[in-house]
Amino acid sequence: MKPAIDASPMDYFILATVSRGGLHSLYELQKGVGLQPGAIHPVLRRLEGGGLLARLPQAKRRRRLMTVTPKGEQVLDTGWKDSLQTYPEPESVLRAASIAVLMGDRQLACNHLWSAASIYEQQIPRPDEQQAKPLTPIGWHGLMRSSWETARRQSAATVFRDVARKLMESEAMR
Repeated sequence: MKPAIDASPMDYFILATVSRGGLHSLYELQKGVGLQPGAIHPVLRRLEGGGLLARLPQAKRRRRLMTVTPKGEQVLDTGWKDSLQTYPEPESVLRAASIAVLMGDRQLACNHLWSAASIYEQQIPRPDEQQAKPLTPIGWHGLMRSSWETARRQSAATVFRDVARKLMESEAMR
């Protein structure tokens, strides 16, 4: 059964970290998973407005604790796999894998990371595919951008594979 709400991957990430990750305040989300207030406030408002997340009155240190509502739990349980897509940004790939881990499916998280690594590697330009550009300032800029993109994709693919391997080897996750 599909959820009645069109939840975004970030919605699932927030719901999973609050429900199963033990992070219950904006401060904990910032420190625990590196989310910035400017990016997270619209997501929290949308989740609250949809009845998926409740923010309790201020607790100590003026922190408002969050809890996932029963409706939010249902949306999370029935739709979290929708977040397992290949994204252009490595951070989003890692968040999607984290959702799978939080939902108790370590194997699916690893498969997602391995798949993303393969896709990233397929997008690396081959030396014979790179056209020789005149070495004008614009040509140099193109060469620098291409070199940067190649290194970024290779690095991301390596990180995805390393994280998947460590996740599979982790005794704490068994």
